[in-house]
Amino acid sequence: MKKNIYCVLLLLCSMCTGLWAQGKRVDSIAPLYVGAKLPRALFTLESKVLKGRQLSSSSLSRDFNKLIIIDFWASWCGSCLKKFPLLEKMQEKYPYDLKVLLVNSLGTGDTATSLIAKAGPDGAFAEMTLPFVVEDELFLKAFPHRAIPHYVWVIGGEVEGITSSDFLTEENVVMMVERNRKHVQTVSKLKRFKEPKD
Repeated sequence: MKKNIYCVLLLLCSMCTGLWAQGKRVDSIAPLYVGAKLPRALFTLESKVLKGRQLSSSSLSRDFNKLIIIDFWASWCGSCLKKFPLLEKMQEKYPYDLKVLLVNSLGTGDTATSLIAKAGPDGAFAEMTLPFVVEDELFLKAFPHRAIPHYVWVIGGEVEGITSSDFLTEENVVMMVERNRKHVQTVSKLKRFKEPKD
């Protein structure tokens, strides 16, 4: 019995330590602007993600070589919701070149629970195929903003643009995907050039 209690206490301590360390890492993130490199924490720390009605956690660790579009939104923002079909279409068209990250931050009035309800069969997001980050603090800390929708365009871990919804068009997404492909090719060539030859 004492051994079980000790194991439970040890588990709780390790969880608290992990949450405290993650909170500290979030607090250490400074606002980022065009031309800035994303800190490793934005790629490695996991966020609460909702897909359909399933809540899980995920990070951007596998998406470094993709064009990443971070879309800050809220469920009450009509202009935000209007762009979702375009983002879904582009994500389907470029699954290996594009990562659309829909981010619903703290302070929007939305919660994981309210968004799960809206993702139900009769909800506003019943047809959504893209997952979205809920109750976010991490990306909000890196990209503070006053208005939504708010878009951040990332190529090769660097902020390429911060825009409003006017810039989010199919043509511009295609242009940025091509730009990212060229970046990935250049990096790949540089790596091969730097590798020692036998």
